[in-house]
Amino acid sequence: MLLTREEMAYDFGGATFDRVRDRELLAWIASQFLYGEVTGIQVGHWIYNAPDLESARFLARQCIEELQHVDVFLELFKWLDARPVKAHFVVRALAKESDDWAEHCALEMAQGEGFVLMIFYAVIACIDDEKLRKKLDAACRQEEGHVEFGESQIVKLLKQRPGLRKRLLGLHLLSLWAIKRFERWIRKRVDMDHPVMSQVPGYMGKILEVTELRLKRMGIIDKPLSEFGRFETFAAITRSVAQKMLRKLAFWRRPSRRRLTKRYMVDEKLAGVMALKEVKNAAGIPVVKAA
Repeated sequence: MLLTREEMAYDFGGATFDRVRDRELLAWIASQFLYGEVTGIQVGHWIYNAPDLESARFLARQCIEELQHVDVFLELFKWLDARPVKAHFVVRALAKESDDWAEHCALEMAQGEGFVLMIFYAVIACIDDEKLRKKLDAACRQEEGHVEFGESQIVKLLKQRPGLRKRLLGLHLLSLWAIKRFERWIRKRVDMDHPVMSQVPGYMGKILEVTELRLKRMGIIDKPLSEFGRFETFAAITRSVAQKMLRKLAFWRRPSRRRLTKRYMVDEKLAGVMALKEVKNAAGIPVVKAA
């Protein structure tokens, strides 16, 4: 990843959740995770339009890993002896699949999975069950791979298409606006004297700090988020949302995406074999074999 685990971790000062006392709260938190992991399974649809074979390989692996994460959270619900509840609207909105590869990699992989990863770290630090902590830690290492993939794709895309930066910036600012309001909603509904939940404001500050660092290292911003004025932020969000809506309205005019089966012969993965000598057999059928 562009950030280390140490850079993303937050020190809760040894505060922990209690499985009995905090059963309802932990079930609610786990329910938000469960929705996100099920959404993650659906990345498989991107295989239809993967930009290259390596991306297709990654997406196939991610589907399996997200299914494994679902199993981890099912075990957490059994540990709590509680059933899942419906995910919050903000979680459902942020986890909504994009129809654009750059947006998917930036918002759902790099940033979205980055948020999930930070909460994973927090849950591991604040639950008192070694078996679950080990399983969550294993899931973390897979999530780190998802974040790294999104980051690397954006770095590569911005080198090829620098104009993407403004569009992605506006959408990132919109998601941060939603997260800040989600945090305020949580603070109004939980016991802020709780040893863990009392640290939500500081934890939110850490999330913003990490997000800013990731955006900077991906090349989406070149100045601190605190220097974005209200008008600049509003203009950036409005522009990006308008572009997204216009793109959706004009979708029927655009040529359909070329699937991997149309492009695989020029894929980097096949470069080595495509450089071999082409020969024909007696029937005139092209055959590729080593020179």
